[in-house]
Amino acid sequence: MRLLVCVPWFAPARAFGGTVTVGLAEVRGVLEAGHSVTVATTDIFDLRSRVQPGTPEQLEDVPILRFPNVSQRLAAANAPLPRGLRRWLRAHISEFDVVLLLDVYSPVSVLAARGAERDGVPYVLQALGTLPVTRERRRVAAKRAFRALWARRTVRRAAVCLYLSEGERAEYVAQGADPSRLHHVPPPLDLPEPGEIARAEAPTVVYLGQLHPIKRIGVLIDAFERVRRELPEARLEVIGAPSRHGEALRARAGPGVAFRGLIPEEEKATALGRAHVFSLLSAAEGLPVTVLEALSCGTPVVISPGCGLQELDGVAGIVCDGNADSAAGALLALLRDPGRAQRYGAAGRSFAAAYRREAVVPELVSLLERVATSSSNAA
Repeated sequence: MRLLVCVPWFAPARAFGGTVTVGLAEVRGVLEAGHSVTVATTDIFDLRSRVQPGTPEQLEDVPILRFPNVSQRLAAANAPLPRGLRRWLRAHISEFDVVLLLDVYSPVSVLAARGAERDGVPYVLQALGTLPVTRERRRVAAKRAFRALWARRTVRRAAVCLYLSEGERAEYVAQGADPSRLHHVPPPLDLPEPGEIARAEAPTVVYLGQLHPIKRIGVLIDAFERVRRELPEARLEVIGAPSRHGEALRARAGPGVAFRGLIPEEEKATALGRAHVFSLLSAAEGLPVTVLEALSCGTPVVISPGCGLQELDGVAGIVCDGNADSAAGALLALLRDPGRAQRYGAAGRSFAAAYRREAVVPELVSLLERVATSSSNAA
């Protein structure tokens, strides 16, 4: 099978979070299954810079084609405009057996979907929870217009749409997807396996991810201020690529809050494993990869309903109401009860194991193979 993966950002662009993490794991898994993969993406690295020519790639034997964005500012605002991608797709997309789209709201997905449709190549859409248009995700008017003009057709013409939850499945159907072409496949992840890491001496809460308003880090900072009133030695580490919103958060943060920037990938497991609690109070998530990464390190979590992981409540962490008072109460409950935190941490490792690449990839590869060999473009 010859697979083309089309995604607006790809490793090492870790500032863009879960899409990059999932994409890298899926490419590795397909390669290990003995298939060939090419990645078509853009040159964005983070909110302020591009991937420079000559930057070492993280994957061997995988052509990674980085098409330069017309505007770095637009790309950083989730509107990549890659020069040369349309021309390349016209010349080469027919060389592939199947196309995997890791995005729905960008010119990258639109150009790839239309090119695949034109040349009779089936494509699989994996929206990773981003399809719904909600106020929490912002840019509501722009997304609705994009969906009406381009994304709805991408959904309807897909050979297969992969969904994370029943809510996402319903959204696919609402946009015209054939229910028979909807498949539940968790995203395969290369989750850390740090073993046993000693917890930090001071009670430590960690946030890791994009410094974006939707993550509601400001609410976490407010909650932590309440925690400090009762545990003055407590610390909050905020880890993520610098951004304008991050600078505003830093200016308002009180004692005990440290902004560490974007740490190297190899340091992530240690940062998560040393924490006593990981917290994400996001307004809306498709699948919060960093929550699963924390769980894989044995660290219990305090999360909001917007994270979409209600099943973790009372098992591997606490799903609070999402406001500062409830989050503070949940954080204190775990910081003050090491035994409960340890039980939740152990359960979290088991929960996260279901998302590991080795557990998910065989199903994903089998599905892609069926799409690639199906004359009707249906799995």
